[in-house]
Amino acid sequence: MVDKGRITSHIKDLDLKKTIYKVIDKALGVLKNHDYRYTDFLNPYELKNAIAALNSIDDIKYSVYGGYDGSERKVIYIYPYYVSEEDIDSPISALTIEGNFKFKEVSHKDYLGSILGLGIKREKIGDILIHKSFCQVVVQTDIKDYIILNMTKVARNNISVKEISISEIKKVDINYKEIGFTVSSNRIDSIVSSIYNISRQEANKIISSNRVYVDYEPINNISKKIDVNSLISVRGKGRCIICDIGDVNKKGRLRVKVKIIL
Repeated sequence: MVDKGRITSHIKDLDLKKTIYKVIDKALGVLKNHDYRYTDFLNPYELKNAIAALNSIDDIKYSVYGGYDGSERKVIYIYPYYVSEEDIDSPISALTIEGNFKFKEVSHKDYLGSILGLGIKREKIGDILIHKSFCQVVVQTDIKDYIILNMTKVARNNISVKEISISEIKKVDINYKEIGFTVSSNRIDSIVSSIYNISRQEANKIISSNRVYVDYEPINNISKKIDVNSLISVRGKGRCIICDIGDVNKKGRLRVKVKIIL
């Protein structure tokens, strides 16, 4: 007997708990019907918790895939223990979006907004990889044809959409700007204040309003301590990686180096 309450008892985030319940239900469906099922796309925080839940359920196997090595958002294939992964059809596909973007820079937000504007839920979309003259999007296979037929514009630019093979996905080189500063402590409010050059009071307000994520986990505790290699996301301001939290200087402040993702 699988006890969803026990498996998720440590999870306080209600949205996350709801997501993990769905994953467990997929696994229970596999056990009942002896078929295979797949989850929506999950971010790394959701994925970590989903895998922990699946590891507590007997007689199933699972595989994780996002379309390419190093993908951020991934789906989990769940199948009976006696089935080989090679016998399962992939539930994800890749699309390429092309258009004339010479006169207007098109952002991740523009591409995502155009897709969501079709009535598609975010969890059906994987990574969006923006290249100089085109964009590649990983999606669940059951919505690919709908996107191809109905998506005609991105940020007022006419575009065309076609399917490509998963092997044609090209990783994007991420550009960074490195900055350094000193802080009184490695608390999240102090770090966010320094990264975005805002007051401590404003940083506290942003954190308390659930706009800050650390390694994809929503954070509203202003005193949370931040470690090296943490990925910090602030809704409306961008993302950055903590590269180094160094020694204390003569004034008793910590030296911090950060890479801001451009």
